[in-house]
Amino acid sequence: MARKIPTKITVLLSDEEFDRFDNYCRERGYKKSTLISRLIRQYLDLEGYGTQRLNAFAKPERGERRS
Repeated sequence: MARKIPTKITVLLSDEEFDRFDNYCRERGYKKSTLISRLIRQYLDLEGYGTQRLNAFAKPERGERRS
């Protein structure tokens, strides 16, 4: 199985935002990168933005109908 290499992004926060986030992660035992990834996934799910929209031009699977 091919290993998937994660893509790196940079997030800029004000000092106040960083301190709040840092304290939150430290108090609850989260790694910052793990929590940011989870929050992004949850937000995209909440907005209903999923892989179907990204694959709008992909061939449908056998027996699957295009909407």
